[in-house]
Amino acid sequence: MTAINIPCPACGSVLKVRDRSLLGRRGKCPKCSHSFVLEEPEEVELELAPPPQVGQAARWIPDTPAAQPAFPPVQTTTAPGPFIAAAEVTGADRLRALRKQKGKRRGFNLAIGLIVAVVGGGLGYYVWTQPADNPSIGPRVATNVAPNGVGTSTGGGTSTEAGVAASPTQGEPILLEMVPAGPRVLLHLRPAELWQPESLGEEFRFCLGPVGTFLEAQIKALCQRPPQDIEEVLFAWIPGQRGTPPDLTTIVRLKTEAKKSELLEALGGERIDTYGQPVYVNGDRAAFILNLKTYAIGPASMAEEMVNSVGGQSPLPAGVEDLIRKTDRTRHITLLFEPTAVLLDKEFLAPSTAQPLLTQCMDWFGDDAETVLWSLHLDPERFYSEVVVRSSTGIRPAGLEARLKEKVNGLAGELLGAVKYMQPQEVGKRQMIGRVPAMAKVFAMATLTEHDPRHVKLITALPDRAAPNLALGTLLAWDESTRTDFQRILTPTTPSSSSKLPTTVAERLKQKIPVDFRRTPLQEAFAYIADETKVTIDIDGDALKLSGYTQNMPQSFQMEMVPATEAIQGILKNYDKMCIVVDETRGQITVTTYPVAEQKRLTPFKLTP
Repeated sequence: MTAINIPCPACGSVLKVRDRSLLGRRGKCPKCSHSFVLEEPEEVELELAPPPQVGQAARWIPDTPAAQPAFPPVQTTTAPGPFIAAAEVTGADRLRALRKQKGKRRGFNLAIGLIVAVVGGGLGYYVWTQPADNPSIGPRVATNVAPNGVGTSTGGGTSTEAGVAASPTQGEPILLEMVPAGPRVLLHLRPAELWQPESLGEEFRFCLGPVGTFLEAQIKALCQRPPQDIEEVLFAWIPGQRGTPPDLTTIVRLKTEAKKSELLEALGGERIDTYGQPVYVNGDRAAFILNLKTYAIGPASMAEEMVNSVGGQSPLPAGVEDLIRKTDRTRHITLLFEPTAVLLDKEFLAPSTAQPLLTQCMDWFGDDAETVLWSLHLDPERFYSEVVVRSSTGIRPAGLEARLKEKVNGLAGELLGAVKYMQPQEVGKRQMIGRVPAMAKVFAMATLTEHDPRHVKLITALPDRAAPNLALGTLLAWDESTRTDFQRILTPTTPSSSSKLPTTVAERLKQKIPVDFRRTPLQEAFAYIADETKVTIDIDGDALKLSGYTQNMPQSFQMEMVPATEAIQGILKNYDKMCIVVDETRGQITVTTYPVAEQKRLTPFKLTP
């Protein structure tokens, strides 16, 4: 292909670009080291070009090899103090010298892999190598009716139950001003709300265990402010040369204005006025204060881009530019990423123990997914998860939607196969991990899907208690997986005559089970009872709806080793029209209502008061 001659805006030297996929990326003049976005001259007629290769040639490399990028590690135990004052070198000479240095700051990059692993809908994205014939789950809930009677849409448009699928927030898209060109992984948080005392966010973070503690330490270190003071923070990862860590830029928006002196003291560094607005350079990092509530910290080599993108945004990859318009900055957690970019930089984005999990997560979306947007919101009434997948060029969204639905529905079975290998020592952990497949089943049943000509959307709305339960269960399962041998052969145990299950449903319901429901959804509570008693339980969602009941109604009570009939009675006593019907012939239980049972001439099962 004919080379494109692009003049350097600083010194006029001509750079010859032989690969059009570099257009829109950062370049560096081999003569003066000026960094700028590679753009084709206006007089040259544009030609069709293949999409840029993710993670390769993030910047122009001259014939003389440049220094390898690196940034110093962030301390995870205590937040570092102000930036160390820079050496006394002035103006453009200082910046040119800084562009030749970077350090390896892997600390916070490790958090992104763990966040993907344990946040809410992360259930099942860890599917380890396991036998091909995974057993199906014993307990099941009626598959023809989803929670609250919501079914999945098979085409474009919104769900028929718009009230359930409707977004709990109506905010503006996330702002990308002060973000350098080319980010391929973005994480947006609302720390002040997530760190509010006695809030859902606090409980959610508590269930994340060490991940939540690690995240707090990194926010303090990178933002130079405690999470409680930060209204919004945006972390943007920009890929560099292959084999080097991506550049990280942090955009901070405070709840209230800070004193200029406090910001300067916290950010430190040498003031440089090369770009028309003051930039404070400290080592290989630069801080730019937009106003007393907003500032950015990023690589010194990208200071010019941070300043120039004020009021707008730098050039973005097509998928990122498309999906950023679909974001909502008022949601608690938003993650936007290109799966290919994450895989290329996984060694810098996750610790070695979490890299297999991160790989499985990205592979879960498959090659058909070009870019993914995942947002979570902890509403007082429900836990809301929304995934928007931009399909790769030439991929039919309808086909991608069908494949993703199949994968979501298969999570529970795959997880059950993995959980069978785990042997946690603590009883509490064993019970929680054992419930993960059932929670995955509930999550899948609550997920609605739809598509348009380029995107597939998956929306999941669950009771507010689902967020901490999902987070804790997934975290414990992942932690246990790091000590589990999934290659070993499971030896089936033959139960003794005394431990064999009773032959009738009525006798199985007499078995004693522990109960610990804490705002547990009705469907999940019955799924747990079904699993403990090895009885199939169906929920007639239509019957419940006729009496004004839903499958998401929270159950809150605890019992120590009681017959399963008492656990069921603990649920039904709160709903005067609800009952169960036992079918001994088919060996199953149906949760229905007295009016529907009478209409169908079914006999409700009598429970001990």
